[in-house]
Amino acid sequence: MQMNPIAKKIYEYGFALDDAILFLDTHPEDPDALAYYREIRDAYQAAYQEYEEQIGPLQLAGADPEKGWTWLDAPWPWEGGMC
Repeated sequence: MQMNPIAKKIYEYGFALDDAILFLDTHPEDPDALAYYREIRDAYQAAYQEYEEQIGPLQLAGADPEKGWTWLDAPWPWEGGMC
């Protein structure tokens, strides 16, 4: 079973963000690293937002009780919901 392409982007950008943050811990003023961090952060946020708009919240904080508890309507992971 293949992973949803948007979810895959989120995982990849998340990994790159963690890596960039670790580098910035020891090189906090590196302009290239800061630019890379901002680029990856923006791409991560865009993919995250795209996922939530198309599929639903990834975390409880993304749930909107005004719209109902949308994850109840979506397929569960064992039903192919994350793929």
